Amino acid sequence: MSCPLVFACDAGYAPHLATALRSAAESNRTAWPLECHVLSEGIPEPVQARIHASLPAGSVTIRWTKVDLAPFRRFATMDHITPVTYARLLLPELFAGTPRVLYLDADILVLGDLGPLREMDLGGAATGAVLDEMDGRIQAQPSRHAGIPRVRAYFNAGVLLIDLERWRTEGIAARALDYLAAHPDSPYSDQDALNVACEGRWLDLGPRWNYQHDDRLLGELPEPPAIVHFVSREKPWRPASLSRNAGFYDAFRSRTAFARTRPERMRDGIAWGWHLSRRAWRYGLLRALRGRLARGTSRREGGSAARTAGRPGL
Repeated sequence: MSCPLVFACDAGYAPHLATALRSAAESNRTAWPLECHVLSEGIPEPVQARIHASLPAGSVTIRWTKVDLAPFRRFATMDHITPVTYARLLLPELFAGTPRVLYLDADILVLGDLGPLREMDLGGAATGAVLDEMDGRIQAQPSRHAGIPRVRAYFNAGVLLIDLERWRTEGIAARALDYLAAHPDSPYSDQDALNVACEGRWLDLGPRWNYQHDDRLLGELPEPPAIVHFVSREKPWRPASLSRNAGFYDAFRSRTAFARTRPERMRDGIAWGWHLSRRAWRYGLLRALRGRLARGTSRREGGSAARTAGRPGL
């Protein structure tokens, strides 16, 4: 079954797109050449050439598709999300003769064979996705997640196996756009909209296809996931995130044409140390304050108990 890989990315994310593609190529050698498409407003040709140079010869074919994002600029984004995220809503019209696609965010690593996922039977569902790691918190404390749509189960839109025919016949993209028009400041933008549009129409693929826990060392997991997704702004390439998987990620990036130079490594090492000491100081201060508050509470309770014990019985 034909199922190309599709990314939506801008030039600023080129090193991470190259890293994601490199990981996909290395983990899927029997499927070479992987058919990939990159949606963007325009990635300069020299940057495209560096991305191609990051990949083993003959491993990946890339089609660069320029998209118009002007209709989406009135909708909200976050500091780690650019308007190109909305390009996935254009998939039904961009891939008119294609039955399905596997959409992937660029902040991923592919560690396993994608064949079983690309060929997975969706059982009539329009989309295959994975439960978002914060779904449990949303369900348990909805008031603390204001603005996020109330759905039976909230999926993460970073990995989507899409039945394009069903998206067209069921008007998934149009329904998502209708939601965005009514809620232009929805916290998680098109992810919120897709959750509403696909309510009851998506299949849970299982966590191995969109593993979202950067707090666990990937190299020590008993069974590595097939796709690792570095969700939120805490990316492994950002020293401020203090990611435990920074080295794991950088091992893949170092095999691309965007490998960090020695000065960049030194700079990032200094920044990492500074953020670590800052976090340690902040947490140390918080622990001290909590300890002082606990001792104060204990003294007050002890004094209250003593005063009560000294009162005559009634």
